[in-house]
Amino acid sequence: MNRLSIYSLLLISIIGLNSCGVTKFIGYYASADDDKSGSLNGQVFQTDDTSYRIGTLPALWERSKVDGGDLVFTNPQINATMTLNSTCNEKKKNYSLRALSESLLIGIKGKEALERKEITVDGQPALRTIYTGSMNNVPIQIATVVLKKDICIYDFTYASSPQNFDLGIADFDNFVSQFKAL
Repeated sequence: MNRLSIYSLLLISIIGLNSCGVTKFIGYYASADDDKSGSLNGQVFQTDDTSYRIGTLPALWERSKVDGGDLVFTNPQINATMTLNSTCNEKKKNYSLRALSESLLIGIKGKEALERKEITVDGQPALRTIYTGSMNNVPIQIATVVLKKDICIYDFTYASSPQNFDLGIADFDNFVSQFKAL
């Protein structure tokens, strides 16, 4: 699935928020290699380029399948989505963490960084940013964490309505803290 298709999917889900009151923010991220596939075996996700161990999530978070990225989890009770994606590309490793974080928000209107701080994930410097913005005039709040290890970039997102954001951010932070590239 290409980047445009994933954005379209997110837009459709946000339109659903407007018309039905149902928020299911489907992750709007894409890998650099649209043909990439991977598998999750227990807590280990593996592609041809990388493998990593993911953290655990409370039972309310359900894994969803989306082409073009690694992992997507949704929590229907709080209408939130969490994603984890890897891109291993020698050329992209030279981008700053801030530029990589900003690139995850293409298509978000009026985006504003509310908080930006450096953290450590898997012994590597990472950037955690919380943004607000909108798609199709529907407010959205997004947390991103981006880190680089060797030639791989790992990006995490957590998205929900601003009203529900605080209900899942601790799950996201805990999930990110357990990440380990193998």
